[in-house]
Amino acid sequence: MRILLVAMPDTAASLDRVMKFPNLGLCSIAAQVPEHDVRILDLVLRPHGVREQVLSEVRTFDPDLVGYSAMSFQYETARRLAFAVRRESPRVLHVLGGYHATVLSDQIAARDGEVFDFIVRGEGERPFRQLVDVLVGSGGDLGGVPGLSWRGPRDWHHNADGALLELDSLPLPRREARAWDGAFYFDRTFDVAETTRGCPLPCTFCSIRRMYGRTFRRFPIARVLEDLRSLDRRGVRGVFFVDDNITIDVPRFKELCEEIVAAGLHHLRYIVQASVHGIAKDPTLAPAMARAGFDTVFMGIENAEDSNVAALDIGAKRGKVEDETPRAVRLLQENGIKAVGGFIVGNPDDDRAAIRRTFRYARDLALDFPIVQCLTPYPRTEMRDSLVAEGLVTNPDDLTRYNGYMANVRTRHLTSAQIARAMLWESMKLYFDPRAALRSRFFHDFPEFRGRMLRNNLALFSGLRNGLFASTHSL
Repeated sequence: MRILLVAMPDTAASLDRVMKFPNLGLCSIAAQVPEHDVRILDLVLRPHGVREQVLSEVRTFDPDLVGYSAMSFQYETARRLAFAVRRESPRVLHVLGGYHATVLSDQIAARDGEVFDFIVRGEGERPFRQLVDVLVGSGGDLGGVPGLSWRGPRDWHHNADGALLELDSLPLPRREARAWDGAFYFDRTFDVAETTRGCPLPCTFCSIRRMYGRTFRRFPIARVLEDLRSLDRRGVRGVFFVDDNITIDVPRFKELCEEIVAAGLHHLRYIVQASVHGIAKDPTLAPAMARAGFDTVFMGIENAEDSNVAALDIGAKRGKVEDETPRAVRLLQENGIKAVGGFIVGNPDDDRAAIRRTFRYARDLALDFPIVQCLTPYPRTEMRDSLVAEGLVTNPDDLTRYNGYMANVRTRHLTSAQIARAMLWESMKLYFDPRAALRSRFFHDFPEFRGRMLRNNLALFSGLRNGLFASTHSL
């Protein structure tokens, strides 16, 4: 069977000029069907004229099955591409997977049941393998594939959810199936890998629990090292670990750092997402990370307001703001690691002064780079349910605007437009402050990229129309 897998081009365009990371999930899916001919189109790497690029690949590769991976704000692009492919090649079968497909399979089947033939919910590796086996006549039936939704002669069927995978059973990602390379992080070739999946923390705005539940599973460290060696052989000079929260198990993370050094892989540069609490609670972690080659850590700090911490249910993730957050930033920077912090404004109790305080706190922490987003009511999250019940969601339907920066909510004090204008004004003060630029390690480590970073900052003015960092791809 010939299988074409397509990752959507839509991005929140805040950092497009300085970094582009490839899709890992489709490489893991492709590894499940090694006996089949698989091509992966990662449209993030070629984001212009994507419809014709996909149709051209359909004409030359002539796939039997096309798979689409999409987050919620990318779904409309996946839908349009699938519709175009169906017109070009009516015999081709279409399968949709990813977070959006997992949480809204019922709505997709009802609205777009004639566009897609199958929907894979949850972790896609096992159900995709089983779907392909059924399609090629290797045994089984569609009704016996856990985690699969499928279109029958009269209606859609939604099979029972599948069990979570034992991660030691997964083969290494099949990156050689990619049609294109070109991912980068500033001046380095970059790729993505994973060492764990899931996060047990209760953050009400997060959709990860719909994918994995409140679980935390670990890949064997030997498997992680084997993957890093394969990336090193491919000429990759840096790796972004896409783990949802790698510091849930700090001793295991420290062991990974030590094994990276022992394996001679510390010449690669690593980026990771971590919790403030995970970094701050063990002062020996940051030095171990530095020895292993960790370059940048993104921490979800989220908010400095006590009322918002309670509403978002992020206390366990962030720790005590007046204590652990500055300590985590200091530990990273003292060990030569860039500290990036994420913040959320537009929470239900936010007024103009609260937004100003959050931006001021982001500035006062002396991070190497702060990222301030707007609370986004992602589908089927607890936060969305409570916001809808209170009438605080101003855009419940146009998910293309759910990029994390556009205001799709109002607060008890501010309209969406007022939130957007506040974000624009405070962002200008934050990102055009020359003192912050001079303090940032990004400014010093990548001098040839200073112009690109400035042009990225100029995109802030799209916030005037509440279109902050809209994707720049074109169909």
